[in-house]
Amino acid sequence: MEIQGQRQLQLEDYIEIIFRRKWFIIIPFAASIIGVILALLFVSRSYKSTTMILVEHQKVPESYVTPTVTIDITERLNTITQQVMSRTRLESIINEFGLYKKEKDKVTNEELVELMRGNIELDIKSETRAGRDSMSAFSISYIGNDPETVMHVTNRLASLFIEENLKVREQQAEGTTEFLDTQMQSLKATLETHEAQIKLFKEKHMGELPSQLEANLRTLDRLQLERQITNDALRSAEDRKVMIERQLSEIGAVTVNTQGITTGIISNNPPRMRLAQLQGELTQLSTVYTDKYPDIIRLKNEISELESQIKAGKGRESENTNPGRVQFSTDNPLYATLSMQLIEVSAEVKNLREKQKEIAKNISSLQGRVDRIPEREQQMAALMRDYENTRENYQTLLNKKLDAQLAESLEKRQKGEQFRILDPANLPMKPFKPDPKKIVLIGIALGIGCGAGLVFLLEYIDGSFRKPEDVYTAIGVPVLVSVPRIEGR
Repeated sequence: MEIQGQRQLQLEDYIEIIFRRKWFIIIPFAASIIGVILALLFVSRSYKSTTMILVEHQKVPESYVTPTVTIDITERLNTITQQVMSRTRLESIINEFGLYKKEKDKVTNEELVELMRGNIELDIKSETRAGRDSMSAFSISYIGNDPETVMHVTNRLASLFIEENLKVREQQAEGTTEFLDTQMQSLKATLETHEAQIKLFKEKHMGELPSQLEANLRTLDRLQLERQITNDALRSAEDRKVMIERQLSEIGAVTVNTQGITTGIISNNPPRMRLAQLQGELTQLSTVYTDKYPDIIRLKNEISELESQIKAGKGRESENTNPGRVQFSTDNPLYATLSMQLIEVSAEVKNLREKQKEIAKNISSLQGRVDRIPEREQQMAALMRDYENTRENYQTLLNKKLDAQLAESLEKRQKGEQFRILDPANLPMKPFKPDPKKIVLIGIALGIGCGAGLVFLLEYIDGSFRKPEDVYTAIGVPVLVSVPRIEGR
């Protein structure tokens, strides 16, 4: 360092300057020490307590019970932090522990809450799991003026974090179960509606369902075979009827002489033939229907009219009968037999024709059912498709609900992911702020620095000569004689 001229100061020069101006160093140093002592005595002390909370992962393997809470732990912790740091929660803690008594009269409640938020610290510890970083633990710290109060507040904050985590997980699990239950109720109603539609469709279109196609085809084959048999039987009956009618037309009354020889044939008696036919039909119908049946009533009326006609014409027939001739028109056994056969075959023809119509009607109806089956199959397929989709969705929701119930039970039994206090809050023995060592070191450095700076400043502005070398350096002339310093003056 150059003080005067170009002369370089040596170590002994610095030592000499320090000793010569030692009071300018001692006084600032002493002042700084006094300031440090006053600061340590009167400055408010702040204490810090910290608790470590471990994030325990689910105790039951996720392959057995899938958790419903899938939110990342960091995001969930942020949510929990916001809830714990809410104005209501912090005001409750302030009132519970009597915090910030000096500040209550000077600031608002909002400012007190903000002050407390500033005194709370959250530090997250991470670990690598499954190729990604995951939270393994986090610490909660609180800074205050009273060591014991700071410890209790820190523990209180830790318990709030644990309680909120359990509450959040249980609420999410319960919410999932309730949501799935609501969806299942709605889906169950839809499923029942589809089932009712399918049932109504089957009842409405009975006989036209795809599952009945094979049975309908078998029935149709049977009816067609039955129709063929009926047609054959009808043709046979009609042929027999024609033959009997032909035979009856050829039979009349036979005349026999006194020796019993047949002499000829008289004409037929159509009224009596008709009467016998009607009586046969009446007998046949009476075995099936009552007297009030329309055909029976009609037959009785016709029989009554024919009997009246035959009775009225009997006298005339007798008068017209030739002497010596016997009339066997009604008493002829062959005629009676053929008449009964005609009645029977006529009834058979009638029945076969009715049966033929009935079979044709059944075949037509059954063929219509068979023809409509493809359309019903499409309609049924649409109904079943909607039903199956709804049933699958319902089954899926049912499985999810069962999983959600297991997860809910897991959370309520505290077997899921949870927070556990690893290190409880400690009782701070030393103040967090101010740090005595730092203050002392800063005071010493400040005192020494100020003293040294003042000394060298004074030395720089001092223009006096202290040594012969200073004169030579200043004017370039060597000093011939120097007077030593007289001590005591």
